[in-house]
Amino acid sequence: MKLALKLLLLCFLFFCLPIAQAQKNDSASIDSMKKALTNLKPDSTRIRAIYAITNAYLSNLPDSAIAYARTGLSLAIKLKWQKGIAPFYNVIGNIYSDRSNYAMALKYYQDSYQINKKLNNKRNMASNLNNMGSQYQRQGNYVKSLDYTFKALLLAEDAKADDYAAVFTTNIARIYFAQKDYARSLYYSSKALKSLQKLGDKNGIAGVYTNMANVYHEQKILKQANIFYDKALILYREVNNVIDEASVLSQIGLLYEEDPDKKLGYLLQAQRLFDKVDPMYTMSLTNMGNIGEIYSDILINNKLKSGKKFKNIPSEYAEVKQKALTYLTKAVELSKKTGDTETQSAFAADLAHLQENLGNYQSALQNYKIAQSIDDSMYSQASKNKIASLNAQYAFQRKEDQYKQDKQIAGLQMKQIKLYAAFIILLITALLVYFLNRSRIKQLRLKNELQQKEAEEKTRELLHRNKLSESELKAIRAQMNPHFIFNVLNSIESYILENDSKTASRLVQKFASLSRLILENSTQSLVAAEREWKALKLYTELEAMRFNNQFTYTFYQDPLIDLTALMLPPMLIQPLIENAIHHGVRNSIAVNNLITVKLEQTESDVIFTIEDNGIGMEESAKIKNRSSIKSKSMGLSTIRERIEIINQMNNRESARFEINSKQPGNDQGTIAVLTLPKMFRSN
Repeated sequence: MKLALKLLLLCFLFFCLPIAQAQKNDSASIDSMKKALTNLKPDSTRIRAIYAITNAYLSNLPDSAIAYARTGLSLAIKLKWQKGIAPFYNVIGNIYSDRSNYAMALKYYQDSYQINKKLNNKRNMASNLNNMGSQYQRQGNYVKSLDYTFKALLLAEDAKADDYAAVFTTNIARIYFAQKDYARSLYYSSKALKSLQKLGDKNGIAGVYTNMANVYHEQKILKQANIFYDKALILYREVNNVIDEASVLSQIGLLYEEDPDKKLGYLLQAQRLFDKVDPMYTMSLTNMGNIGEIYSDILINNKLKSGKKFKNIPSEYAEVKQKALTYLTKAVELSKKTGDTETQSAFAADLAHLQENLGNYQSALQNYKIAQSIDDSMYSQASKNKIASLNAQYAFQRKEDQYKQDKQIAGLQMKQIKLYAAFIILLITALLVYFLNRSRIKQLRLKNELQQKEAEEKTRELLHRNKLSESELKAIRAQMNPHFIFNVLNSIESYILENDSKTASRLVQKFASLSRLILENSTQSLVAAEREWKALKLYTELEAMRFNNQFTYTFYQDPLIDLTALMLPPMLIQPLIENAIHHGVRNSIAVNNLITVKLEQTESDVIFTIEDNGIGMEESAKIKNRSSIKSKSMGLSTIRERIEIINQMNNRESARFEINSKQPGNDQGTIAVLTLPKMFRSN
């Protein structure tokens, strides 16, 4: 009898959970529940008991979990017990979700939602909506994901379900992380953490720690990321959540980018856990691809020939090649099968890179196209704008709901006010009206003056921003001019006709990378110097290739400059390199044509120096004058315009630009110097 009562208590606890989460269940407790099940009649009590066993198996033995779930669902349908059918639909959806079968998961969540809607069970409706949002998140559809999760959060708050609201807030933080909005991700993570700590939900707390660690990992704050991963790992082991333990081990491995042996050790440890529980789990596919990426890097970088030994890495070339192809191919095929577009995109690109280096250019091109298509769809600007709109709508809805609630409370309080309180309010109101009337004219004048000053300030700011936008647009046109694009495409066609597919492929990759960098950088007023430096190198390399290496080039960067923290105006330096190529070394008949690009710093500024040993400014001007076709270059004038705007916005002459002959009186070569104030990424 005591065993039966204990089982009923467990059933009740599992039945009231908002989302099926990993619980700490040893084999003895599961065996006890299964033993008690044999003494129960085929009624609602037996259905609850089957549901408890299903949840006990969920995080460790999904095959057993789905077997019990289907048994319980069949009994609930036979008894026509709607309150029992809905939870089983939800838990079966969870199992399909863990196996990355998102279409089936959505179907079961929607069926569960419809039943809960008829029953007016807001808590379970919220759980269903949140689970639907999770499926869209895993498929890379962040707009739908955020829409469903915010709806779930509103329902949970309406039902005063704090436990649900904490979980949903965690999911919102993950969605913002996926869209690279790290500030909002950390904000919602902190908000969820406070709620989960009050509830004592170790599994939920571990999930928040994991998301915070991921944010710090993406921002390259590796020490902080490691601390939070370790906290999450301890909690997941305490609650026996094997799936998420494996996921965290996989993430920890990615911290050791400079130590492939240690990185591979963590990933292989994680994969063993994934294979033990559920190899089709989303993070299992990602982990599988990361393992293949390590083997691929070893193969491509030819580290085996250097004599370096790795404990986890085979010493045979053929074995490394086979493992790299096997893991990457499997990750791409399984992610495509499950509809996990984000994972498919990432490892299709890695597989293409490997195939290119192995000489399989046709397969490499196909996988590059797949990755490009998915990336363009997933991270479109329209999606980001829609997410910002949904966030604003949610905030407005919260304020409106709070206003209605406050109004109701105020109405109840007004009914309880005594007559003497009303007299005091009238007296205070009369006094306020008297003093307000005296100061009204003065306040209106002050308000008018403030509005005029604010309007003038806004007008000045808009003028500056308009000038900056026009200048940046000119820079884009100068950098991606039609001549450059068509010449690169003609070069690609030439290499293809000459059967030099390897060089053509390299040219396509570099041109695609440069185009993407330019377009992404052009959406921001300031970009990381690391991205701008990479774009400059790509542009120079492409120009050198299409001019048959008529000139050489060198790039030098002060090693003390942190390119990841330094911020630069985009597309400001490239016209100087273009000027050095087209008006300097291109028309030179010398055999040692050289362009040097330097990035140096002072205490308050960064200095770009672009130097060439070409024909010089005077000779270049003569060629221009003799040419029957006048080419109009907006590069240098655009640079001067943007420098003027930067100085106006900073209220000081901090940015400077000059271009001269290298040696006065000796018209051989040109040197351009661009000085910009130091600006750093805000944390």
